[in-house]
Amino acid sequence: MHTPSIREIDIERDASDLVALSREVTPTALVNVASFLHRMRTVPERSQAQAWVAEDNGHAIGRVDCFLSLFAPESRIAELRVTVRGDHRGRGIGSELYDVGLAHADAIGAEQLIAHFYENDAGVAFAAKRGFEQVRAETASAVDPRLVRDAPPASIDLRPLTTADPRLAYEVDMEATADMPATEPFEGMAYEEWEDHVLRHPLFVPEGSFVALVNGDAAAVSLIVSEPETGRASSMFTGTRRAYRGRGLARAVKLASFRWAAANGVTSMLTYNDATNAAMLAVNVRLGYEPLGRNVEWLKRRAGTAFSQEPRVPAT
Repeated sequence: MHTPSIREIDIERDASDLVALSREVTPTALVNVASFLHRMRTVPERSQAQAWVAEDNGHAIGRVDCFLSLFAPESRIAELRVTVRGDHRGRGIGSELYDVGLAHADAIGAEQLIAHFYENDAGVAFAAKRGFEQVRAETASAVDPRLVRDAPPASIDLRPLTTADPRLAYEVDMEATADMPATEPFEGMAYEEWEDHVLRHPLFVPEGSFVALVNGDAAAVSLIVSEPETGRASSMFTGTRRAYRGRGLARAVKLASFRWAAANGVTSMLTYNDATNAAMLAVNVRLGYEPLGRNVEWLKRRAGTAFSQEPRVPAT
């Protein structure tokens, strides 16, 4: 049997293989070559990100990424992600990739490790064997927007990002994200970085993304990405600023995005919500979302370090 080799990633050469791998290991993911390349090229230097692939017969069949927190420059928490194609598992490839990633985590001074993955038996066993413990989960859900009959209230001032100042969406995003349940700290990001991360994302749909205004103030936002070739779209972010919560604004911006999606060939609208965010999950149930699985987060507390994180108030 041919033994795969491990080498540093070549994003141009490996893009197609790694997009296929992402779709296999995370069936809810919306990703194509353009979005893969964009994400790889826009990782901030402060995260000290590195990635390697396992290559077999000229194809990348596995991958490991290791990087420090993207949104907290002083954090010593590193994400360590290992993925291997299903038909190549059970050969020790994942273990080899993990060891390479772990060496990089040591080199950048990581004190704790986080693994995010779509929940599956093999992934759970892999993480548990290496001393990780589950600390958080997100529910993945989907709805056919064509079947949603509710419409956003006419009394709410909703603007698509094609006509609204995108800085309004940025303001909501920064405040609401700071309150979302999370293990890693969030210390915000510069507008220019947000603009690159969101507005220039190849799958981002400004005409299907909406901001709700209250007396001219940005109050809530729905940002979406869409994959026209599969008829799927996904919530990139939905949130409401603290002063405006409890008024149904998150539901209104979601419904506005649904209306756009239903009129533009989308048959499945995906979303992800923290499993403890009862308020947002209740909004989704009323909108007709059905669960598709979970994205889970496992943490490894390294020897000699402590970990504590105050829970955040869900941003609905």
